[in-house]
Amino acid sequence: MSTDLLQILPDPETTELTKANRERLEEIYGRVPSVSCHCDRLGQCCELTEAEMAAEYATMYPLYAVEYWNIVDYLRANFSEDRQEELLSFTEERPERCPFLTEEGGCSIHPVRPLVCRTFGVLRREQVEVTASEHRGELPAAWVASFLFAERQTVCPHTQILEPEKTANHAYQLISFQYERDLTEIGQETDELDQDRQEVLEAATGRRTVKLWTWGGFNVAIRSPLNWMREHFKSYWESATLAE
Repeated sequence: MSTDLLQILPDPETTELTKANRERLEEIYGRVPSVSCHCDRLGQCCELTEAEMAAEYATMYPLYAVEYWNIVDYLRANFSEDRQEELLSFTEERPERCPFLTEEGGCSIHPVRPLVCRTFGVLRREQVEVTASEHRGELPAAWVASFLFAERQTVCPHTQILEPEKTANHAYQLISFQYERDLTEIGQETDELDQDRQEVLEAATGRRTVKLWTWGGFNVAIRSPLNWMREHFKSYWESATLAE
C-alpha cells in the first residue's frame, strides 16, 4: 500500500503515556540485560538482504501498543516536524530497512526501542536450550516451543552481555510470557482508538483492539483518515502478516 494514500492525523492528547505507565514500561525494560554490539557492520540486523526479503524475513517485528505510544512521545520531543510526519506516515510491515535506522547504522530511537529490539541476541544458544530444559513440564508445552522457536533464531555471536546477573530472570520472563502479560496490561490502560475506529477494527478483525502489531500497522489503524479506514482497512488487515 502506498504511503501517499495516508494523510496523518494530529495526535490526540489522550494517547500520551502517563508518567506512571512510562515508569512501569521502563521497569520492564530494566529486566533485560544490557549488551554491547561488536558486529563489524553496525545495524545489519535492522536491514535485509535480497535473499532475506524473498524469504519474507522482517526487520521490524511487532511491538506492543504501549511501546508504540512511547515511541510517538519520543518523536514529538526529539524529531523535526518533517521527520515526524515521515515516520508517522510509514505503513510498511516488512521494509527492507528499519525506518529508525540511521545512515551510520545506529538506532535513532535507541532510548525507547521496543522489547523485541532489546532482547535480540541477549541469550546464547546454550542458555536457550538450558532454559527450555529446566522449565519443560513446569510450563505449558506451547510456551516452551514458542520460546525455542523465537530465541533460536535471534542468537547473535556479536553481542556481549554487560549484566550477566540478569540473564536467568530474563530467560524466565521470556519463556513464561511475563513480559507479554505486563506490556499487554499497560496497553489496556492506553486509549488506542476512538469508537468509530474500534467499530471499523472490530468489523474487519472481530476484535476491539490490537495489542501487538508493527509500527506501520499501528500508524494505519490510528492515523489514517476515518473515511479511508472504512474503505481500505479490511483489505490492509487481510494482507498483514505480522499482526497479532
